[in-house]
Amino acid sequence: MKKAFLISILIISSVFLSACSKSEKEYAFTFYDYMDTLININIYAESETKADEIQSYVEEIYKKYHELTTNYEPLDAESPYLENIYSINQKNNQVIEIDYDLYELIDIAEEIKTLTDGYFDISVGEVVNIWKNLILDETNGFLFEIIPDTVFQAAQDQLALIELESNVIELSESDGHYYIQVKSTHAQLDLGAISKGFATEIVYEYLVEQGIKYFSISAGTSSIALGQNKNRDGGIFNVSLASPIQTDSSSQTYGMIYVKDIGVTTSGNYEQFALHNDLRYHHIISPKTKMPMQYHHTVTILGQDLGMLDALSTALFSMPIEVLDNWLGLHQETLGIEVIQFNYDETITTYLNNTVFEEND
Repeated sequence: MKKAFLISILIISSVFLSACSKSEKEYAFTFYDYMDTLININIYAESETKADEIQSYVEEIYKKYHELTTNYEPLDAESPYLENIYSINQKNNQVIEIDYDLYELIDIAEEIKTLTDGYFDISVGEVVNIWKNLILDETNGFLFEIIPDTVFQAAQDQLALIELESNVIELSESDGHYYIQVKSTHAQLDLGAISKGFATEIVYEYLVEQGIKYFSISAGTSSIALGQNKNRDGGIFNVSLASPIQTDSSSQTYGMIYVKDIGVTTSGNYEQFALHNDLRYHHIISPKTKMPMQYHHTVTILGQDLGMLDALSTALFSMPIEVLDNWLGLHQETLGIEVIQFNYDETITTYLNNTVFEEND
């Protein structure tokens, strides 16, 4: 992961909790230092003591997964953890002991790789870094600008030298200890497309276990987790979906969904992109082509597991329309997910079963 450039909001929760009952009050807390994004949480709790307890636990979760999954800074000397993604990426072809929490997350990522036929792959960090540097580098990047032909070709030359290898991650366990070996001379791991959602899912489940019914979590610009809305009949939140096509005359949103007790994740191309031949080149990279693809502007997924949704939105974003349609035909019902696509041709395609979606006129 690299520091995000927060330009606009992919998912906008248009209602925040404001009313309270005699037995519960509203509490809000914000974290700035974890997962390279802004995290806002609103809850109703029975006391300030309970709210403080929840805030402390939630912060520890985001702090833990930030430290374990960052790929651009080493662990502090005082860190309780064995390794993180940054240090693992310095030790290819070595068998390294890692903490169970990181082992579990990588194992799930590998399962999702299989589930998505390789469209989600955490081992393509070297390719991701080339595109992120091209777009986001503070000195030589082209964020929202046109990439010169010579620079674009130089990036293609770099990519041509990289051979993406299959099955480079080997996980093992022995006597309660957990190990990883990245069996490659150059593969770099990047958990940026799953770690924030995974941590948010843990927080979501914790709030439910604590009996917190009314809450909302906004984890950066792409993921929200919702309990129920104390202010509306049926506990429903109105969630606006931001338009990825912004002009002086266009709406800031393209539609609204009405939801509760659910997670919503969006992958999109309009917060971080540069232009070449009138196409957007962004940081969501297809493991199949080593390129950012131009099938969709955004893919929004709704479901019950934020970690899975985070990874799936990344995978589906790189799938051609027909491949995505076939994949959903096989897996949508089993996974219990719903999908809204804002396509590159500015049409909208929905795969919805229960969610009410209203497209703007």
